Amino acid sequence: MAPLQCLTWCLLCLMSGESLAAHTRHTGTPGVIRHKHTQEQQEDGRQNNVLTESRLDKVLYKHAQHKYPYHHQQAGNDKQVLRESSWQTTNQTKIYQYTAAKYLQTIQEAPSKGQEYAHGDTLEITGLIDNTGATVWIQGRQVYSVHNKLETWAGEPRRFHAGVHVLVLHEAKGHVMASELFLTWQPAAHKMLAAMLSTLQKGRLVLCLGAPDSSIWLLNEGLRALYRLGARLSLKGARGEAWVMAAYTPGTFLYESLISIRNSTSLDSSPLAFSISLPRRPERRCPWQDDPWMASRAVFCEQYERYGEFCDCDNPLYLNPHQAPPLKLDEVIPVALVTARRLHLVLRQVRQVWGNPGGAGTPLAMMVDGANPEALMLASILNITVRFHNNSAPVGSRHRVNQHIKFSLGTIFNLYPHVNKAIILEDDLNLAPDFISYFQQTSLLMNADQTIVCVNAYNYNSFPHTASDPSRIYRVQSYPYYGWMTSRTHATRFLSDWAPLDLHADWDLYLRKMHVDEKNEVIIPEVPRTKHEGGAGVHVTGLEQEISYNQRPLNTQQDVILDMRRMWDLAYAVDMMRAVVGAKVVTVNQHPCSHSPIPKYQCLGFYHQGLYEHYRGTYSLKYFTTPFILVSCYSSVYCDSRRVSHSLVYTPTDEDMIYANKHPWRHSNESAFVVWRVPPNSVWDEVSLDNIEGYEVLINE
Repeated sequence: MAPLQCLTWCLLCLMSGESLAAHTRHTGTPGVIRHKHTQEQQEDGRQNNVLTESRLDKVLYKHAQHKYPYHHQQAGNDKQVLRESSWQTTNQTKIYQYTAAKYLQTIQEAPSKGQEYAHGDTLEITGLIDNTGATVWIQGRQVYSVHNKLETWAGEPRRFHAGVHVLVLHEAKGHVMASELFLTWQPAAHKMLAAMLSTLQKGRLVLCLGAPDSSIWLLNEGLRALYRLGARLSLKGARGEAWVMAAYTPGTFLYESLISIRNSTSLDSSPLAFSISLPRRPERRCPWQDDPWMASRAVFCEQYERYGEFCDCDNPLYLNPHQAPPLKLDEVIPVALVTARRLHLVLRQVRQVWGNPGGAGTPLAMMVDGANPEALMLASILNITVRFHNNSAPVGSRHRVNQHIKFSLGTIFNLYPHVNKAIILEDDLNLAPDFISYFQQTSLLMNADQTIVCVNAYNYNSFPHTASDPSRIYRVQSYPYYGWMTSRTHATRFLSDWAPLDLHADWDLYLRKMHVDEKNEVIIPEVPRTKHEGGAGVHVTGLEQEISYNQRPLNTQQDVILDMRRMWDLAYAVDMMRAVVGAKVVTVNQHPCSHSPIPKYQCLGFYHQGLYEHYRGTYSLKYFTTPFILVSCYSSVYCDSRRVSHSLVYTPTDEDMIYANKHPWRHSNESAFVVWRVPPNSVWDEVSLDNIEGYEVLINE
């Protein structure tokens, strides 16, 4: 039985109480498996298909509903109320039967879109989704499997195999062009999901699999991206439920199935097994693919995905380092592009560097963790250097990251033996338009002052209310992060004492402990030159990405002249003492979030986790337009216990910290909805997937 034909059969057998088999089946605890019709059938039956419109309403109103139980009628839409009144006056069984009959009629009259290409072989796609992960087979061969990734998150064991698994398949050849797991049980992941789907070429076969639990932080951007692709049932999944959908980009729907929890006491639904049989589509042909100069790119773009404009069929992106605006370079500073498999992000960085003034004179080298033919092809097309790291550390571990950064730092200086400095750039960073200029200017400071061990492009305490001057830089005792430059001398010292494999430590914090002190400091900007975009990685969770990293600005000005006057060691120390002595002392004897220490403002809103960016126990910040210095008493040399009264020193309690963490200043406005399946009041309630209850989750709770 074909998947589309199974739809009517499933609807009818639900009414008769028969068990489910067909192409989509379930095992274990009885569940309900639902299929969906094609877009053409949806348009044909829109007037009679109340199911379709109710699904759409739920997507549009899901994030506007704050009162639970979470039921369909709470959306408050006039058209929806009219439909509900008609439901109440019509026998639900008749609606159910009529809808199924209408589906059967449209299926018999309108062939599947794929039947237009019945002359080729078929793609046989099967898979299994359950609470341990997801597996996919193509033509009987396993092509994807992510299972049993259990790790501690927020102090609790969590499933790092749960979320939305996305596979992009070639529409003719059937091979996997790209795959990624989005941890949509964490904030920020839904934005990454939407970004991925927006970069795919037209006509690709996309398979999305929801492994329990994928629903809690699958919010607006991700939901709308799936909706545009053709999803309907998947958008109404509850906690612990498995689902799958298939479509051709940008939105030719093919198949969808969801297995719901019929036993409301169950935490997870039964396993969802699915099988899809599709005719192979003709391979796309783009005008530029016949150009001999584009031959290698043509092969690359039919082998791999997620490259957006670079592989666009109508107007492919042209990249050339000589397109970069001119900039006089005082020295050659190569950039190590550190990556493992997120090569589409590396391409974005190459494009940004070559769009920066001075990009033409800046050598680029890809440092790839493990053998990767995709990276080899991309580097060849871009004509940049690539080196592969035979990394023996376990995949996904902090030790693997530690060793790869060490490899990248040593290799970039070995590749360019005549340079004095190099930049280390991880792939999940977006770059400012003066990225090259920033490092070129600060390299002069490193030449003049050997106490500067590195220059960072990032600032943890940069927020809209603390960062407004892109020309301002600071000296701090911190560590290298998120785009950083160091000299050959300091790199040699770092490499000689790196985080050992038998120590549970991150490479950056280890460097800070061993190589940064009052005689070895770091330069940071007031306004960052990189922006971290990602989350759910080894170091940055989706929660941290949403509440901290997404809030920090990125400089947008191209021609910024840095203020480097009196930035060398002794002058900076003297100026800091002069500023502290001449500043007005603010007495803080109550919580600053409840009693304003500065007129007109309440709660400082600084980044308090780690507090690494200090200069000898002081934090130089800008609170809106007011320069502000926090002095640590009595650990800082700028706080003399003989002169500073204890009445001026505020010591926060544990309760103060809890209050500060819950203050709205610290958080984004994102909220999620935890929904679960409850016993239905009727067959219609169950079929329409409206038998759910839940509550809203605020990110600051």
